[in-house]
Amino acid sequence: MSETKATVLVTGANGFVGSRLCRALQAAGYRVIAGVRKTADVSLLKDVPVEYRFGDLSTVEGLRPMVAGTDYVVHNAGAVKAKRAATYFEVNEAGARRVCEAVIAEQAPVRKLVYISSLAAAGPSTDGRPVTEADEPQPITTYGRSKLAGERAVLSFADRFHVISLRPAAVYGPGDRELLTFFAAAHRGLRPVIGDPRRKLQLVHADDLSRAVVMALTGGTRAGEAYFIAEEEAYAMGRLVDLVAAAGGRKGIGLRLPGGVFRAIAAVSEGLFRLAGATPMLTREKCRELLASWEVSTAKARAEFGFQAQIGFADGARETFAWYRREGWLT
Repeated sequence: MSETKATVLVTGANGFVGSRLCRALQAAGYRVIAGVRKTADVSLLKDVPVEYRFGDLSTVEGLRPMVAGTDYVVHNAGAVKAKRAATYFEVNEAGARRVCEAVIAEQAPVRKLVYISSLAAAGPSTDGRPVTEADEPQPITTYGRSKLAGERAVLSFADRFHVISLRPAAVYGPGDRELLTFFAAAHRGLRPVIGDPRRKLQLVHADDLSRAVVMALTGGTRAGEAYFIAEEEAYAMGRLVDLVAAAGGRKGIGLRLPGGVFRAIAAVSEGLFRLAGATPMLTREKCRELLASWEVSTAKARAEFGFQAQIGFADGARETFAWYRREGWLT
C-alpha cells in the first residue's frame, strides 16, 4: 500500500509565485490544492496536477471548505496593487487572519501554516548594514504596512498551531511582470540607473523561494517567527543593471535618472492616473521604494531550516530573459 501524500493548500495559486510554489510542492511529493477565486485565470497551472478549491478571503465560512483536511497551508494570496489603502488591509491583513480563523473553525489538521509576507513589511536598510529579523520593522509603503499587519495577524495564532512568516526579497523569474520593465529596457539597448547607483538590492528567484517554502514546511522553524528569504549577495544597483544588460546580450547605453527627477515623474504619474480613475503604475510610495536600499541577513533561515539560495542573479537573469523572449513578452 502506497503512503498517503501530505496535502498542501496554496492560496493565490494561479499567480506568478503561486504557480511556481505549486510546481515545487508537487515535485516534492505533496498533494497540492490550489486555492483560487472562481474567476481566476489558471493558465499558469494548466500542466500541474492540482486539485482546485474555489473561494476568496472575504469570509471565514467561505474559506472553511478550502482549508478542510489540509496538512499544511501556504498563504500566498494578497493584494500588491490597489486604488485605496483600505483594500490592501482588507486583503493582506483581514484576509490573512480569516485563513487562520478558518483553520481553527474547521478543526483542520494543519501541521504548519506558512505566510508569504514581503521584505516590504520590514522596510529598507537605512544604516549601511543588512536588516535582520530582530530589527523593528519600518515599512515605507501602504503595501508594506499591510503585509506587516497581515504577518502580525497570522503570527498571533502561534499559540494555537504552528505559524511562520517568510519575507522574500524582490522575487523575479520566468513569468514575473514586476521586474519586466528593467528587462525590457535592456532588450531595447538601455541601462537605466535610477537614483544612487551604489544603493544595495537583494533578490530571490521564484524557484529559490519555492524551495524555501518546501524546506520550511518540515524544517526546524519556530512558531511565531519571521524569516528573510533572499539570495545572499546584495547587489549595487549599478551592477544589477549591468547584469540585466549582460543577460540580454547587449552592452546598452547607460542612463542616469537622479532621484529628484524620478520623484517628480512619480508625482505627475500618480496625479494623472487618479484623475483618469485608474490605478497608477508609478506612485510616490513606489518611488520611495525604488530609491531605497534593500539589504537583509539570510542567516536565520539558513541556521534554522537550512535554506540557502542556489540561483545567482546572473544565471537567473539569463533564464528569465530567454523566457520573456520565447513567450513574446519582449518586442
